Amino acid sequence: MRGARRLEELCFRNGGIYIKLGQHLGQLEYLVPEEYVRIMRESMLNRCPHSSFDQVREVVKKELGGAPDEIFDEFDPVPIASASLAQVHVAQTHEGQKVAVKVQHTHMTDTAAADYATVELIVNTLHRYFPSFDYRL
Repeated sequence: MRGARRLEELCFRNGGIYIKLGQHLGQLEYLVPEEYVRIMRESMLNRCPHSSFDQVREVVKKELGGAPDEIFDEFDPVPIASASLAQVHVAQTHEGQKVAVKVQHTHMTDTAAADYATVELIVNTLHRYFPSFDYRL
């Protein structure tokens, strides 16, 4: 169980795609030891980090061309949900329509290429030792 907890910590420490990888491992009960599946399912789906509202404001400004209070009539600074790659905020347009705004976590664009290369290396290495594990990219 110690190994599963260490993997959980590693996924959360690195965030983003690593949390997504942990979520995927939690679905591989036919391949991954039971304690890893249980821990990954419990934690990776229920404890995803939140971006601060300052970070959300910057992403919205960069992607949509203005701050949330300029683009929307109302924008709830507290997300209704957060996942490995993004979080969701409730907003209301100037026309009065209630909408969900999905905002990518800020670190995702900074680390995406390196994260992809790392996950590709891990998957290819696992495939070498466990040929039935064929999720090569």
